[in-house]
Amino acid sequence: MGDWKVRLPLYAAGLVTGGAFSALFTGGALPYVLGAALVALLVGSSGAYRFVLLFPAAGLYTLFATYGSPPFSLRGWRLLFDRLGQDIYEAAGITYANPVPHDVHEGLLVVLLPLIVIVVAFATSATIYEESPVISVAVLGLTIGVLSTVSFETGVGIFFALFLVCGVVLLLLTGDRMGVRVPGKQGLPVAALAGALVVGLVLVLPGASFAREMFQPAQIDWTRIGAGGTSRLAVEADVGDYLTEGRDAELMRVRSETPLLWRGGTLDHFDGFRWSSTVEAGEDDGEEISPEIPTSEVVQRVEVLQAETSLLFGGYNIQKVSMPDATERSDGSWTTPRPLAEGSSYRVLSQIPQPSSAQLETAGAEYPEAVREKFLQLPEDRPEILPETAQQIQADYQPQTPYEAARAIERYLVYDGGFTYNLKADYTRADRAIEEFLGDEREGFCTQFATSMALLSRELGVPARVVYGATSGKEEEPGEYVVTGYNIHTWVEVYFPGVGWYPFDPTPGFSVPSAMEANAPRPDLPNDLSHVSSEAPALKSQQPSEPAPQPEETPTNSPAGSTANPAWVRLAYAFSAILLLSLLVGAVPLTKRTLAARGRPEDLYKDLTGRLRDVLPLISGTGATAGAAIADSPSLTPTERLLLLAGAVGVEEAPFRESARVYSESLYAPRPGGSSGEAGCVRAYRGVYQSALREYEKLPRWKRVLAAVNPASLLLRARRRLVVHRSRLGKALRAKVERLKKYRGER
Repeated sequence: MGDWKVRLPLYAAGLVTGGAFSALFTGGALPYVLGAALVALLVGSSGAYRFVLLFPAAGLYTLFATYGSPPFSLRGWRLLFDRLGQDIYEAAGITYANPVPHDVHEGLLVVLLPLIVIVVAFATSATIYEESPVISVAVLGLTIGVLSTVSFETGVGIFFALFLVCGVVLLLLTGDRMGVRVPGKQGLPVAALAGALVVGLVLVLPGASFAREMFQPAQIDWTRIGAGGTSRLAVEADVGDYLTEGRDAELMRVRSETPLLWRGGTLDHFDGFRWSSTVEAGEDDGEEISPEIPTSEVVQRVEVLQAETSLLFGGYNIQKVSMPDATERSDGSWTTPRPLAEGSSYRVLSQIPQPSSAQLETAGAEYPEAVREKFLQLPEDRPEILPETAQQIQADYQPQTPYEAARAIERYLVYDGGFTYNLKADYTRADRAIEEFLGDEREGFCTQFATSMALLSRELGVPARVVYGATSGKEEEPGEYVVTGYNIHTWVEVYFPGVGWYPFDPTPGFSVPSAMEANAPRPDLPNDLSHVSSEAPALKSQQPSEPAPQPEETPTNSPAGSTANPAWVRLAYAFSAILLLSLLVGAVPLTKRTLAARGRPEDLYKDLTGRLRDVLPLISGTGATAGAAIADSPSLTPTERLLLLAGAVGVEEAPFRESARVYSESLYAPRPGGSSGEAGCVRAYRGVYQSALREYEKLPRWKRVLAAVNPASLLLRARRRLVVHRSRLGKALRAKVERLKKYRGER
């Protein structure tokens, strides 16, 4: 299918598919992706060299487009590859911390541009050389469908519409060439029906449940957890991964006279998808502990195990640390300029605030302006269920003070709201996680509970932030606690004027250690629950002090709910699977052509028998099945085998009879007339081979295409060759044994 009437819509569809990748970026990526698609079209149209050129072209275009002209020295290339690795690492961080679309970044281009070249080049080759336009439309269409799913169907619409036009035109132009029509439906090519099916799948795929499972926009946690490697502890790390894959990784050993929550840092800004930290030096985040609040001092010694972190973990509030270069941030957390690795240790002096319930109750709501601006922030497009739930809590519990409001939210999430702790909770869409969690799902782990309490507190006008850290851990010896991935945790701190920041843990099964709330413990659950709204879900029994061990399955996780099977990883797996399948399918006809290209009579004869043998499964009737079984018999002569297959397939036998005759002559009349006579025999056989091939090509195109990818004849040839080699090996071994016996007898 090499004429331009077919190539024009094919090339247009390839360019449109490449352009669709620009939907993953905020802007400026269109020239890069269109250039990659153009390179792919050239490679896919380059004949027998297309698969040889594919990967070098993809790599060279990516390097030129991303980094400009290549270096001219070995040192320059080394620096370039160092930069490439760093860019890919930064791209991972971008996809981790930000939803689609992303700003144009070199690392993202390095990942995506080769993918565009491979996909579009394969689709181009499928139509031009494999004469399979349906496969081309399917690959390009499903690619756009995947991009639509990953990008929340934003920005892909125009590309999808253009692709549909190009795909339909391509199928209509190539439909008649398929040579097959539906009986009784003149003018309705099978290719058009197949194309309609493909288009339907492309339209349905993005909304299908299995597609939502495979392709989910989410964070990527690139830490190596629970595999003998180092875990990178940071406020924006994926807590869910630690709770599952990394639950057994020993991260820290803490020696402390009192078990506490080991606080790392805070998250204060919520964008509707996830939390982030905007903490900067010199900011006013409100006083951490008011001078009027009594405190108790606790000294801890922290040893870093299988982890790497710039955060210094310790009980709230850290006053002093033994690291001379550590700095305190405005949220009360401490960091070091160089990450601490395994074997590092430090000492921490913490002052644990001990406000009384009365002090918290009478704190009031006179918040500093900086606190109001930063810690009452809410996204403008937040789901309606968030203010609705806040209003429900206000109506059901009727809190009179900010402290009562915080305790009401905590109680709603822990006891009264019908929520359950579940590590397997799966919130596919990060932008809908809050809506689903507070709506019908009502299950999750600490990330979802802490997020909900912080946002509900802000809805009720109470400043709050999410805290990243760890629970006490397992006490292996008195006063010595080992913190594993299973102990990584998030909770909430609420601001009270005249008191400071005070912790709350709204996750069922967890609570703030008694040493941290000695004077203001969480109220016991009263027996009288009549004031709770009848619209609230049925009361759940109080959870145990620690949640039951959960199955080690991957949950979703972002502060608003995401997935531990990231979208970029799943996207890469999906395209890798498509590419591998395509290569496997394409390897069959390529192998057949390679074997026939040697041009010897034996090769051409085996090519004819292989073609007929591979098309037999597509022939209806018992005769074809019986013919396939008989044709595999090694006792048949070349003429008998070829005529049997031709008759079973239903083609004219005369060309195949002549082909078998000439092949037999070349087989049984060795070197007639010397080398020149042998060459003449080869030329004669090639002539009859072409005649037989023209008769074979009268079969419907769809049968020939499917026969071309049928590996049956190749497997049969391999089996026969194996039998021959096994027989030869057996003879050789027997001969060697006989010689050995003879040798021993002579001695």
